[in-house]
Amino acid sequence: MKKKLTKNIIFLITLLAIGGLLAGIFGGIVAYNYFVSDFSLPYAKQEVNLTNLNNANSNFIIQEPKKVVINQDQKIAETINSLSTSIVGVFKEIDLEEEEAKAVSAKPAYYSLNDPLFIGLIMTSDGWVMSSLSAEDKKTFTSKDFVAISADRKIYQIDKVNVVKDLPGDIVFFHLAEAENLPVRKIASRSELSLGQSLLVINSRHNAWPTTLASFEKTPDILNSDSVNARLSLSNNSDALQQNSLVFNLSGDLVAIISADKEVVPAFAHNYYWQSFWGVVKNVRPSFGVNYLDLASTKILEKNLDKGALIYPRGKVAVLENSPAQKAGLQEGDIITWINNRELDKQNDLADVIATYKSGDKITVSYWRDGQEKQVDLILGEFKVKE
Repeated sequence: MKKKLTKNIIFLITLLAIGGLLAGIFGGIVAYNYFVSDFSLPYAKQEVNLTNLNNANSNFIIQEPKKVVINQDQKIAETINSLSTSIVGVFKEIDLEEEEAKAVSAKPAYYSLNDPLFIGLIMTSDGWVMSSLSAEDKKTFTSKDFVAISADRKIYQIDKVNVVKDLPGDIVFFHLAEAENLPVRKIASRSELSLGQSLLVINSRHNAWPTTLASFEKTPDILNSDSVNARLSLSNNSDALQQNSLVFNLSGDLVAIISADKEVVPAFAHNYYWQSFWGVVKNVRPSFGVNYLDLASTKILEKNLDKGALIYPRGKVAVLENSPAQKAGLQEGDIITWINNRELDKQNDLADVIATYKSGDKITVSYWRDGQEKQVDLILGEFKVKE
């Protein structure tokens, strides 16, 4: 009798143990699938490598990691290698007949690929290239005396040069003869930039200076809606600010152009130019036609305003004569608050927003006048660039 009772007790304990184990497993499965919302199966391993993450993964969360591997150097190297296919080196063309006449021996003439006069970024697959040049270099740069060499060592004749005098960033465009199917980089939009973001300053095919985005700047205080007002500030300026260089994020998108005087001009500010090269619009800048104060960076006495654009005179002129703004009835003292569905605030300056449109676009302008909110539709005009 006692033996039977002992067997029953052992059996019961075993059964309870098995049941507890199964209940624990079931509970773990339920918790894993329904309660641990930030846990992701692709990163459930002990070792996590973040090298391949880009800006689109900025919300990635690791809870109680065992080991995290972050190789920034590797990511930078990958970005530089990727960018090299979209960058050409520009050289003074070698006159082979002249070189042969000078030659005493059979030494061949050559281009030093690591030492171009300057670099250019391919903007279109059919050969339009953008570069930043000093005023002195612009005077001597012609289509006759220079060639461009791509990453695959192909030599291109330059058949067109377009020097734009008043475009911030000292930008020059030139065209590679008979080019086709060239790789093109994306332009980073304003919404894709964030303070502290890792960036690369590049002024040759193989050299880069790591830096970060320190701030967004605007200059001067009284702005013009038809000008490129935005500027960026980079950290480690003494090292990173290389004259006439290009700035990219770690995804390889063009972020900014650094001019000869080291102004960092965001690429998104030239949206109308990029669209013209991509065949979306002709090469004409949009015109709105007002001078203004950005209230996100200006304190107006006796008024509690921290966003919007206050139409304000520069000299004696607040609204330009015969401009779309004047034709729509906008006046000095009006506070523009929205352009279509974009609110004017710290993230959206009036001129930067206007630059995202093209001449001929119809926009809706929301504004305050005498304590009343109003709206008006207008068609953006053409701002003719002096070349």
